[in-house]
Amino acid sequence: MASSALSEIILFVTVLIIAAFVAGILLTSSYKISIGIEEKTDILSEKLSQDFEIVNDPSNIPRDSNLGITTIYIKNTGNTQLPITKNSYTVIIDGLVVPIENVDNYNNPGSNVLYPGDVGIINVSYNNSGYHKIKVVLYSGVSREIIGYIS
Repeated sequence: MASSALSEIILFVTVLIIAAFVAGILLTSSYKISIGIEEKTDILSEKLSQDFEIVNDPSNIPRDSNLGITTIYIKNTGNTQLPITKNSYTVIIDGLVVPIENVDNYNNPGSNVLYPGDVGIINVSYNNSGYHKIKVVLYSGVSREIIGYIS
């Protein structure tokens, strides 16, 4: 009888140790999942707060044929500031990435930040007139496109 009670105590302690081990694993996994969800939420929140629109007149997108420069205007319609640097945007015209010559803040020349409501100027090296599909992509992946006539 004493050996039966002793073996039951050993089994009980073993079950408790295994249960504590499993609970620790579940707790760690749940914590890692919650951290991952929080990080994804922060990234999604940043993307949702970063928004812009291309505000060119689609019937007359300006082009300087002497310099070979086409000008694209974007407006920060989000609720956070956006950078306005050459490395912050990618411009794609008719499926081809075109080089950005320079960028500027129309409302505050020389500033490298677009505050909500500010308009930015992106000058690209593109010298073809006619109807074209222009896509502007922000570094975070937010993109907008317009089909317009480059004059």
